Parts: sequence; C-alpha cells; structure tokens
Amino acid sequence: MPLPRFLATSTFRLALTYAALFSVSAISLAGVTFWTMEFMLARERRETVLAEANLLAEQFRRFGPSGLSLVIAERVRPDRVGDGIYLLAGPTYTPLAGNLTDWPPSGEHDGPWLDFTIERNVAGQRKVLGARAIHVLLPDNYHLLVGQDMSTEARLRSALINASLWGIVVTVGLGLAVGFIASRNFLGRIEAINRSTDRIRAGEVEHRMAVSGSGDEFDRLSQNLNAMLDDIQRLLAGIRTVTDNIAHDLRTPLSRLKNGLELALNDATEEERRQAIERAIGESDQLLRTFSALLAIADAEAGASRIERQPVELGALAHDVVELYEPLADERGVTFDLEIDEAATVEGDRQLLFQLLANLLDNAIKYGADGGRVDIKVGRTDGKPEIVVADRGAGIPEQDRERVLERFVRLDESRTTPGIGLGLPLVKAIAHLHNAELELGDNAPGLRVRVLFPATEERESKSELRRLASR
Repeated sequence: MPLPRFLATSTFRLALTYAALFSVSAISLAGVTFWTMEFMLARERRETVLAEANLLAEQFRRFGPSGLSLVIAERVRPDRVGDGIYLLAGPTYTPLAGNLTDWPPSGEHDGPWLDFTIERNVAGQRKVLGARAIHVLLPDNYHLLVGQDMSTEARLRSALINASLWGIVVTVGLGLAVGFIASRNFLGRIEAINRSTDRIRAGEVEHRMAVSGSGDEFDRLSQNLNAMLDDIQRLLAGIRTVTDNIAHDLRTPLSRLKNGLELALNDATEEERRQAIERAIGESDQLLRTFSALLAIADAEAGASRIERQPVELGALAHDVVELYEPLADERGVTFDLEIDEAATVEGDRQLLFQLLANLLDNAIKYGADGGRVDIKVGRTDGKPEIVVADRGAGIPEQDRERVLERFVRLDESRTTPGIGLGLPLVKAIAHLHNAELELGDNAPGLRVRVLFPATEERESKSELRRLASR
C-alpha cells in the first residue's frame, strides 16, 4: 500500500486528528492538575510553616535561645528526612542553630515571607531548589526563620511531566496504529467495490458488490449499489423489450403500408387501388395512434405541474364515456351495467380522466366476452372516490398484472391480436398523475380494474349540495 495513498485516507486523518485532540486534552488536563496541586501544596505548606513557627516562638519564650537551639537541633538531625528549613539567628543575624549556614539574602518577600534558593541533596545529587520561609522576630531582637524547600513540588512536577509525555506518546502511537489498521480495512473495502465496478463496466452485468454481513456502512452501501444495479438491469431489459416490441409493432404496419402502396402502383383496377389506399390510411392511423399514445403517456408522467386541477364529477364523466362507446359495444353484443354515485368528485384534469376511463372501457369491450357484460361503478370507499370497470373475458393471470402496466407489453407474444400495449400504461400514468391507486384484480371470470382516488370530502360535499339545489 503506497504511503501517500495511505496518508490521504480520511480514516487515517480522522484517527490522527483524534490523537492530536486527545494529546491537547491530556496536556490541558495535566496543566490544570499541576496548577491545582501547586495551589493545594502551597496552602498546606503555609499552614504547616505557620503552625511550626508559632510552636518554636513559644519554645523561645519559655526556654530562651538555648532551649530553642536544642529543639531546632533535634529537628535538623542528619538521620531525619524532611524538607524543613530552620534557622535561629542573633540580633546581628549570626546563625545560632539550624540547617542554613547563613541568613538568606534579601530577595523576593511577601510581608514576613521570604523566597530564596538553597542547595540540597536530592537522590544523591546536589541540586538548587526554591524555598519559602517565614521570618519571626523573637524577643531580645532574635530572629527565627522557618520554612520548607520545593523538593516535593519538584518531584511531583517531574512525575507529572513524565506521565504526560508518556501518555502523549502512547496516545499518538495508538492513534497511528488504529488509523493504519482502520485505513487498511477502509481501503480494502473500497478496492473491493472498485474491482466490482470494473467487472461490471467490463460487461459482467450480473456481478454484484460483496456484502460481508457485518451490517456496517460499507454493507449498506453495497446493498444500495446492488439494488440500484438490479433496477438498472431491469430497466435495460425493459428497454430492450420495448425496443423489440416497438420495432415489431411499427415494422408490421409499415410493411403492410408499403406493400399496399406498391400494389396500388402496379396494374390494378380502380377498386383495388381505392382499397389499397384505404388500407394505407388505416395503417397510417394506427401508427399515429401509437405515437399519440406514447406522447400522452410522456405528458401524463411529466405533466403533474402543468395540468389545471379542477373539480371533476366522475358520474357525469362516466355517462359521457359510456355514451361514446355504446356503438362499439353494440357491435360486440356487450351491455353496460352502470352503478353511479353522482356525488363522487375528484380534483384533476377532465380530459385526462376521460382518456383513463375510455381506455378501460375500450379494453373491456375488446378483451371481454362477446355478448357479455361490462360493469362500471363510480362511487366512494371510506370517503375516497373510485372507478371500477369489470369485464367477463379471459382476464389477466396474477403473475402478469404488474407486467402489463409496462409499455408495449402484450400477453399475446405473437402480437396478432388488436392493440399496441399502451392502453393500461396510459391508465397507470394518468392515475399516478392524480395520486390515485391502480389495482388489477380477478373478476372470476374476467378482469377487474379499480382506480382509487385520494379523499376529497369537502369537494364532494359541495358537489352534493349543488346537485340537490339543482333539483
């Protein structure tokens, strides 16, 4: 794995960022801890020194310089370990007892408190340490100095600094290690996806991304990509099918049109020419209807923002469509059975809804049984307007009901029966444009088509009031 590429991964940068943030946090915490520690130690040292100074001053008042000298000598015995500073001096600051050889030079002072430096043995080494002591003026102009050196603070400071440095080193090291491992895993998963996409681009359209089963974000990404590829493959298959169907549906009428016109050009009687021209006109009309249906579907699928929605009374619409198709139904011996709720009203485009119901009736007459009956119901279910058209024909098998809603799909694979496979797709597009649900069911026998619109109670109430007022 090339190092620059490894460093460029977001996972490694994120791990490094977390390590840096943790290091800054550790340093800040160490600083606060050290400041708090020094504050508490200084307060404790001040209280301890004051108590010791008061005790020794009392000893001086009771036993005088010689008695205090004995007490101080006991305090500074070589075999006693401690950080105390003691010095009893005469009126001229001449040392009498204690562990300092001279009175400290005048330096920084805070009232009776003096800050100075001394040399002490620390861990076998001679070191210069800071010290803080209180100056007590005793009777007869004697001087007492009681304090402590900073060896304890120095040891704690050194330990804290070492611990902080080691903590930072360990944190950064762990961060880099975690970042390295995570980045390798990250790049490995990405490379697996890249290899899969390369195989798909090379023509293995059936190949899919591997899913590890861990349920992490890469698994979800792979699952989404696989679902998208399945959709694309299905759409491409649909496009190929539609292309083949279009080629067949257009080639056949064009061939007949060409043959008829060639026949009209050859030696033919006037009647034969007239019939050939009429057939050519019929084939041209069929082609125009095909293109008109395609354009209507495209307009319906893309025209949600362009249609002018207005109240449409489905009962009146159904009467108009039935009146239009009655002559065709009479030719096939088909009768209409209407069940109309005049109050059923929807918001939509009347012309498109007319086309929707017309397509349903046309299919019911065309594919229903000769001499049969077509049931047409316009009503409401749970406040939702609906249109139901049911015939007594062969129906559509359940496994094909979704497929027939696609363009140019016909159950007659030989494509010898009338139709171009655009009627139900247009119904689906118009229903979708009106936010309606389209359901294909079994009429036992025959097909039952139901279009269920969204509820429009307020509009239906107004329509009912208008209908009652017109009586």
